[in-house]
Amino acid sequence: MVKYVRQAQSGRSMIEMLGVLAIVGVLSAGGIAGYSMAMQSYKTSALIEKINLLAQQARILYEGQYDNAAVGTELIRSGMVTDLASPFGGVLDVTSEGASASAVKQEFKVQTNLSNIPAEACIKLLQTDWGTTGVFTSIQVTGGTEYTSAAGTSPVSGETATSQCSGGNKQITWIFK
Repeated sequence: MVKYVRQAQSGRSMIEMLGVLAIVGVLSAGGIAGYSMAMQSYKTSALIEKINLLAQQARILYEGQYDNAAVGTELIRSGMVTDLASPFGGVLDVTSEGASASAVKQEFKVQTNLSNIPAEACIKLLQTDWGTTGVFTSIQVTGGTEYTSAAGTSPVSGETATSQCSGGNKQITWIFK
């Protein structure tokens, strides 16, 4: 005669495994959202540092010179700046304006343009204190108001920055002297 002996089973039930998977899914979704926000903040900070570096390096490279339209190319060629890539994709467009070879004591201005900036980054960039003295002159969202350090309108208030940056990706122009 054959006897069947029932052995105790160890392990987890299907319900327990589904519960664990649900918890892991919720935690993963929260982690991904947090990571996305952290990356946005990092990219914005990196862009601020890059723009400040570009303005300082252009000022050093062209101190006392005029009519230098290819500022971005010259900064890279000189080795003062390694690249003009934007953390948000694309390239920073760096040009000079308002200067000519025949100018006497005319200021050399560096204009930096960047397009496709997400609204959250646009707001933070407008609210950044670029300084009231030194090289910063103005910042403007395309189609919006120009904010200048001389007029005391930079940095921009939160409400104003939100209205200027609403409606998707924007282009921002900085002018440094």
